[in-house]
Amino acid sequence: MRQGWFGLALAVCVIVSQSNAQYVEDALRFSTAGLGTGSRALAMGGAYVGVANDFTALYWNPAGLAQMQYGEFSLGLSYLSYSDKSSFFGNSKTTNTSIANLNSLGWVFPLEVRRGSAVLAIGFNRGSNFTTGISFEGFNPSSSIIQSANWAPDGRPYPDDISIAEDLKLAFADTNTGRYYSPIKNRLTQLADATEGGGLNNWSIGGAIDVAKNLSLGLTLTYVSGSYNYDRTYKEQDRANVWRTYPYDFDELILDETVESDITGMTGQFGIMYREPDRFRIGFTVKAPTTLNIEETFTTKGTSYFDSPDSSGYDSYETNYDPLDNKYKVITPWVLSAGASVIIRNLVLSGDIEFIDWKQMKFDDATSDLIALNSDIKKIFRPATNFRAGLEYNVSNSGFRIRGGFRYNMSPYKADPSSFDQKYVTGGVGIPLGESTMLDLVYVRGWWDTYRSNYDQTSLVGEKIVTHTGALTFSYRF
Repeated sequence: MRQGWFGLALAVCVIVSQSNAQYVEDALRFSTAGLGTGSRALAMGGAYVGVANDFTALYWNPAGLAQMQYGEFSLGLSYLSYSDKSSFFGNSKTTNTSIANLNSLGWVFPLEVRRGSAVLAIGFNRGSNFTTGISFEGFNPSSSIIQSANWAPDGRPYPDDISIAEDLKLAFADTNTGRYYSPIKNRLTQLADATEGGGLNNWSIGGAIDVAKNLSLGLTLTYVSGSYNYDRTYKEQDRANVWRTYPYDFDELILDETVESDITGMTGQFGIMYREPDRFRIGFTVKAPTTLNIEETFTTKGTSYFDSPDSSGYDSYETNYDPLDNKYKVITPWVLSAGASVIIRNLVLSGDIEFIDWKQMKFDDATSDLIALNSDIKKIFRPATNFRAGLEYNVSNSGFRIRGGFRYNMSPYKADPSSFDQKYVTGGVGIPLGESTMLDLVYVRGWWDTYRSNYDQTSLVGEKIVTHTGALTFSYRF
């Protein structure tokens, strides 16, 4: 998954540079689901649409709830470790971040019916994590953020608003020509540290009923809540002492930026399952678009340093803009999934396929600048088909289970190579703690390539991502 540096507030405020392709990253971030919920399901590669016979069916396929003959209480915890190896003008640097979360909490309640099955469930799951981190440093011989589109490119007609470059004395607006004069163009060391955090939480209620022998329908309704936070310090330094002529005897630029977002929304999922007990199961789900309401606050602070003081004795300048607020909506794509599982004695084999047309993402109830990005979404993104496969083996009918799986998520970008697709291998065990209690453990390793843009194509940071996810789920049936 490709990533951008700034939140959507930047698209509105144009305080710092960013291309439209990077703005649409905000819509993609909020539209992308995490690995899922439940240690058993995750250990089987997330191939659970055709299994879904525990509380987590509320997430994977609500129709699977109809298989449950007993009540269930479920509690899960998860831990994510995120490693980013950056590559920037020949230099590499590794950054590690991590987060622990409540992964799931819920109850299942079978109802008494004359025939067939009717089951209700209610609970919580962690829908996605936004945790990332990156650091980089390198000498850029060809460009500077000062020359990027929304700063002060040398010779460009200046707008009505004062550029941050002017405030920091990095550019001069020539009133005679109506154009910027900004000689600092390149040959600078660029470095940054950035972290992202937050995530989306799903609060769900749902149920399933048998509508015919071995055929069930299910529905999940979900309220989504969460947050996103971003914090970056970006620097440009003249370590080679290239810029020495007053008043542009530049030494260092420091930018501090933050984004804080509150997120709420609603969605629903419909599922169907046909099952032949102890033989096979087939499931289908349709997840409706989620309408997410985003309330965002953006802050930026800039400081510049020079070798020589000006006539007033200042050799540094600072801007600290008032926080800027923005509200908008993101509407996520439809998600279609199909899955099947086969039971062969003590072995369960499962597989899923998932289809998402990322071109369906869009901004709504927003400024004209953001609405205009919807056309860029259709140009940049593509439909993607994701695959998941897994197995579970019940050792000697003891109840102790060994699990493994693999999942493959296509990059949503049209132009991305296969190395940008997300790959995951999974493994885990199920440990019985008595007749009605189970402890499930899972480990998931993910890897893919991506990149980030500092301000345009002349300052790209390559990234190799490796994630390690561990989770445990305790379940009790009654």
